[in-house]
Amino acid sequence: MNPTEMRPGKAELLSEIDQTWTKLNDALDRLTPEQMTQIRDPQGWSVKDHLAHLAAWERSVAVFLQGKPRYVGLGVDKELWGGDEDVINAAIQAKHKDMPLAEALADFRYVHSQLMNLIEPMSDSDLYKANSDYQPHTSGERDERPVIGMIYGNTADHFREHQEWIESLVSQGHMEDI
Repeated sequence: MNPTEMRPGKAELLSEIDQTWTKLNDALDRLTPEQMTQIRDPQGWSVKDHLAHLAAWERSVAVFLQGKPRYVGLGVDKELWGGDEDVINAAIQAKHKDMPLAEALADFRYVHSQLMNLIEPMSDSDLYKANSDYQPHTSGERDERPVIGMIYGNTADHFREHQEWIESLVSQGHMEDI
């Protein structure tokens, strides 16, 4: 499903989010705590870092739907928002690097539940409202892209992308000497 190329409804969106969420969690359930915290990629990211990253971006959508700026949900400085996404992601990783695994997993699951609770009452027409309709107090150029694209990109599409990275990381990984 690609919301920019077709016009799926809420049922299709929720189905894809549920499928990718379930697959990601099934993959996580097969990992040991050591695999989730001690295997790192060349940039220093562990599976736990990926979970904190996913939670931050989902939280950014949740706060956006509530009329707040996305950088608030990401937990980054306002000055970083709108800049290089790699810099934003590095800031998220640095902020959460010392978070215990249990806390990262709990936050990951809580934020997802929170976002799904915000999406549930939305209608198909709500999903196709412009991003700017959810941020009525912001100045600048109006963002006419439908909010379904932001939701999809930070849920189903993001889960799929990070599941691939997580599985690759674990399959190629070497435990750090701790």
